[in-house]
Amino acid sequence: MTNYQSIITQEAEVMSQLHKRIHETFKNRGKDLKTWEKACEEFHQYVSKIDPFLDRVYEEQVYIDKELQEFIISFLEINPMFFRSGYIKEEILRKIGKSPISLKHKERLRQVLIDAVENRGTREFKRYCRLAIYIANPEFCSYLINTSAYGKGARKSRAKLMLNYVHKFKNT
Repeated sequence: MTNYQSIITQEAEVMSQLHKRIHETFKNRGKDLKTWEKACEEFHQYVSKIDPFLDRVYEEQVYIDKELQEFIISFLEINPMFFRSGYIKEEILRKIGKSPISLKHKERLRQVLIDAVENRGTREFKRYCRLAIYIANPEFCSYLINTSAYGKGARKSRAKLMLNYVHKFKNT
């Protein structure tokens, strides 16, 4: 199977640099419009190696293909930050919980959720909480209980929120 982590990391860096270039040239577009237009054109014309997978993220209702699942889980593990990556993650998180995934993939996703509680206070956090409903197991719930009781700051708040989702919706 392909090592998607290195591909995603490289492509995220390229896309971030192209987007950064737009912002850098925007400041001087009054004096140098052509440079800004060229930066915009390069960004919009860039075809990423991950584009075919991202297209499938939006097209497919559930993720059945094992290769696509591997890409998606790698994407969530890496948590790349580039223009519109948050929307991509939201779409993935909305569908992956309802997709037939292996026990191994569920365990990897639980690690993503732990990282989300520990480090990710981003716009898609509630989608991580909704995913937890589908893949929580007793060990994961114990982690959430301990972190919500003894954690600090935002980490504690995120653990409480995710635990509330699991308790509220898993039992309905």
